[in-house]
Amino acid sequence: MTNQLDPWDPDYREPKVEREPEEPCEGCLWCRLAKAKFDRVLDGADYSWACYRDPEQFSYTASGSYLHRTTCGRVRRQMPADHVRPEGEAYDRALQKWAHEHHDYNSPEAEERYSPHLRLYVMSPAGARQWIAENTGPRGGRNYRLCKECRPSEP
Repeated sequence: MTNQLDPWDPDYREPKVEREPEEPCEGCLWCRLAKAKFDRVLDGADYSWACYRDPEQFSYTASGSYLHRTTCGRVRRQMPADHVRPEGEAYDRALQKWAHEHHDYNSPEAEERYSPHLRLYVMSPAGARQWIAENTGPRGGRNYRLCKECRPSEP
């Protein structure tokens, strides 16, 4: 039992503590400061979901330094099963959770805190060609990899 209390012990397990949901803040300063960025994150989530739902037109997805087909199993595992933009009280709760827990709204991790699928860039073949050009070094070396699972052809 004591190994659960000692963080230096290799078998240490951090206790899972569920936080109580906060009471509605009714638009506090943190929420007002974060609202514009949060709306942009939601717009990005909506756009990403719409592109993901149309794999005929948006057939490529970049994840980190890997290029996948949009229908790849690795992409599918990172995408949510469904996406609905929060509205009303659900929007207020989502904004409050996002704004109160983190105050660095401009960091690259800010979007991922809302949903990890926002790290996926779903794109058309033209967008994939541009992404490949941006990820190719000055001597022609590739700074990206093709997924070994779906084996996409370069556009």
